[in-house]
Amino acid sequence: MNETQTPMPEQKREEMKMPQNSTTQENPVPHSAANGPVIVMLAVLMIIVLGAMFFWAMQLNKPAVVVPEITRPTAEQNNEPESTTAEAQTDSMGVVSSSDEIDAINADLESTNLDSLDAELGAIEAEFEASAQ
Repeated sequence: MNETQTPMPEQKREEMKMPQNSTTQENPVPHSAANGPVIVMLAVLMIIVLGAMFFWAMQLNKPAVVVPEITRPTAEQNNEPESTTAEAQTDSMGVVSSSDEIDAINADLESTNLDSLDAELGAIEAEFEASAQ
């Protein structure tokens, strides 16, 4: 190995100055006009995905809705009195003509007994008033 030392450059004690003739060249980052919309679309897509995940998580935390099975009460469970006249009237309502002729319809209307309708409506109204008290 050669052990010759290189001399240190001499520095003057003057104030350091930037050279005035040289131009500095910076490497600007190429800016494309397509970068802005792509970034915005990615941000919107990320917000939509996060919102969908939040909505899905909320749906998983909800308790399941149990729909009760509705059953019709039997005659013993039903506490309403049945009269024989009500059954007879119901049976007589089933005896109507299946014709769609005007004369047959008029005959069915005339044979319908509407005399007891006011008494039945009065009884229903009395039951409502009794249950409201």
